Amino acid sequence: MRKILILSFVLLAMVANAQKKADKLKLYGDVRFRTELDRDSKKSNGDMRADRDRFRFRFRFGFKYTLNENVEFGGRIRSGNPDNAQSPHVTLGDEFNSKELSIDKAYIKYTNNGFYIWGGKNSMNMWEPDEMLWDGDVNPEGIGLGNRFKLGDNAKLQLNGGYFILKNNTITEGDVSKQTFGKHNNAAFVQAKFCTKLGDNKLIIAPGMLQTYIHGMTWDYQIFSGFVQFKTKTGLNIHIDFFKNLADLTDQVDPNYEDQTTGFAGTIGYSFSKKLSAKVSYAQIQKYAVIDMFAQDDWVRWGNDVMTRSSNFGGFGLALKYKLAKNFNTQLKFWNVEGLVKPTGASDLETGTRIRWDFNIKF
Repeated sequence: MRKILILSFVLLAMVANAQKKADKLKLYGDVRFRTELDRDSKKSNGDMRADRDRFRFRFRFGFKYTLNENVEFGGRIRSGNPDNAQSPHVTLGDEFNSKELSIDKAYIKYTNNGFYIWGGKNSMNMWEPDEMLWDGDVNPEGIGLGNRFKLGDNAKLQLNGGYFILKNNTITEGDVSKQTFGKHNNAAFVQAKFCTKLGDNKLIIAPGMLQTYIHGMTWDYQIFSGFVQFKTKTGLNIHIDFFKNLADLTDQVDPNYEDQTTGFAGTIGYSFSKKLSAKVSYAQIQKYAVIDMFAQDDWVRWGNDVMTRSSNFGGFGLALKYKLAKNFNTQLKFWNVEGLVKPTGASDLETGTRIRWDFNIKF
């Protein structure tokens, strides 16, 4: 509670000062109310999880301050369990007790003629058309950077990269190793995003590499990713994701999962009007094709309060979105999934069906 009060006072002071510097300060935020139903969820031992119906909400509030034409800094607070990076959602029904808030973003950013670099805790600067590889709620901590290049009149190239600290290592050499580059657990990525116009249509191709380094592990993730998106003026939107973990998992993981290193997802969407749109998705994500704790948490219920096991599943999803007013929409979503491979000793594949109905407001 003390942290929340301090943050509140800081934000109030900034709002008061904004009268003089309104052109430099931008406040933003969003609120979501969600109805969620989970059905037909089977465990790997053959037992059924209890059907679950719940109301949830999400609250986020942030600011950006432009110091000058090159430098900005910002921050954001969010609801949800601070130990769960994938979800800022809170389930209603805790006897009206106050809910937790935590720091979601805190960064300084420099930009100049297409180049940018930021340090702190900020949104992931990897581009993807969905959140199958990296959930949009997982804000990494470290350094992100990139540069934009114009390629003629109808094309451009965006290079993105980052070095992020996953956890300070305390195993070797005491406190000295905690802040030494290469000593802590880390993740890094590089990506090239190519964008071009094909008449009135738009094509994006974005290959990249995501790698982790974890002390004490005999293997690390080395994920090649490829994203392709094609959008037409008529409202058609098609995108495809492909993932391949290049790490050698032989004798490193459950033998049933040693070759489970590939992922694929595809979506076809269509905008019927400025207010109404729909999409259908299909995915096959093998066990080690993505990093569970950083990937999307929408498709499956599997996991616990601090992490969703977002891999080893296949299935399809449907979504319908309607714009109720400016910055106010509602979305109805449905997923049906089944596990791909049983772990050693398991008797059944996990299953699950999920329905969500969201109301979203932002400013």
